[in-house]
Amino acid sequence: MAISKPPIRKAPAPALPAPNLDEKKVEEVINRGSSSLTAPDTADVKLKNFNIKLPATMLAVIDELRAKRPRKPTSPKLGISTQDWLLEAIQEKIQREQKKYK
Repeated sequence: MAISKPPIRKAPAPALPAPNLDEKKVEEVINRGSSSLTAPDTADVKLKNFNIKLPATMLAVIDELRAKRPRKPTSPKLGISTQDWLLEAIQEKIQREQKKYK
């Protein structure tokens, strides 16, 4: 194996002189801060957790339907989670029932 000299490094570029900054203006910018972002009003929405039992065959059908959804081109994940799929199905059922009984 041949041994060679390490590469010659170029001298770093000379540092540019710092621009003249007005300290008062810099302090004003720092102390000004930023505006706070307002989150959407989710205080009214309360989430409830519960367990659901599904037959394995029904869950298999749901997984097949989820697999047919479009996904990101390079993502190995399915396009929609099981929970989101179930929430979507429940919402569709609620809308149908509300139309039916109004």
